[in-house]
Formats: sequence, C-alpha cells, structure tokens
Amino acid sequence: RNTLAIGGNEEAARLAGVPVVRTKIIIFVLSGLVSAIAGIILASRMTSGQPMTSIGYELIVISACVLGGVSLKGGIGKISYVVAGILILGTVENAMNLLNISPFAQYVVRGLILLAAVIFDRYKQKAKRIV
Repeated sequence: RNTLAIGGNEEAARLAGVPVVRTKIIIFVLSGLVSAIAGIILASRMTSGQPMTSIGYELIVISACVLGGVSLKGGIGKISYVVAGILILGTVENAMNLLNISPFAQYVVRGLILLAAVIFDRYKQKAKRIV
C-alpha cells in the first residue's frame, strides 16, 4: 500500500505519514534481490555468466508492463495484468518463431505492439481527465 502511495504522489504520501525513505530502500532491496535471482537463473540456463546475454530484453520488459496496463507516467499497476502482458508477448514471439519470421521483423512487431499499448494508455488517460 505504501508503494502505491509513493508511486501515485510522493509528497502526498510523505504528508500522510508514509515512511517514504524506508519504503524506497525496501523496494530497491527487493528489486535487487529479484534481479539477482533472475541473473542466476539466466546464467544457469546459458551455463555461463556472459554479461551480453540479455541485451534487448529492455524493450520486451517495458512492452509487457505497458501491455499489462502500467502507465508510463507512474501510478498503479497490477502484477496479474503484467503477467498477462508477458504471456501475450511470449505467445506472439512464439508464433513469429514458428512462422520463421526474421528476428529484425520481430523487433518491428514488438515495437508496434509497444506503440499500440502506449497509444491506448494515452487515450485511457485522456478519457479519465474528461470524466
């Protein structure tokens, strides 16, 4: 709950009595822990510790989050929706691999999916402001 409050409006959360600095430290520690676990899993899959193995994942991760409904301007996002975004992107990527689409075209398709999700997010935010 504190994380959502800080993500929505940090100053309002501070005025409401949320320990902002302590909560941020906990968030960063948990983020580092999850990143370390992901790195260990990736290294075990690749059977080596190459630093260049996960280049290009940034676009996929951001696309999955935006596709899952997380706003680029901050605020509230649900993990279950992000998991749904990951499953959608994974399904699309698997389908493109089965259809023998070139990796370069796959980047274009991922970019178009991200663009569509961002446009939908902007449209959703404008609709909230009108209401």
